[in-house]
Amino acid sequence: MQPVVVIVGDLSQQTASYVVVDDTTWKFESPLKAVDICFKSFHVLDASYPAESQGWLLLQKLVYAISTKWDAKSSTVSAVLSDLLAT
Repeated sequence: MQPVVVIVGDLSQQTASYVVVDDTTWKFESPLKAVDICFKSFHVLDASYPAESQGWLLLQKLVYAISTKWDAKSSTVSAVLSDLLAT
């Protein structure tokens, strides 16, 4: 199973943040920490990002500045990066 972030609560007040991989769940102090650990879990476990989500690839390139030979080609991510980095 791919790593997944689970955030409990609403946008203004999250009450708990988790990362779930298979049957294991870890609780974190913030949604940001959960996203960070989930992202790193994809790489440590050599797991693929979900096909329907381009957010992980955008995060990889924009925040972590990582490029690999296995990166999916995405014109959407390229366009967003181009727009963000041009400003």
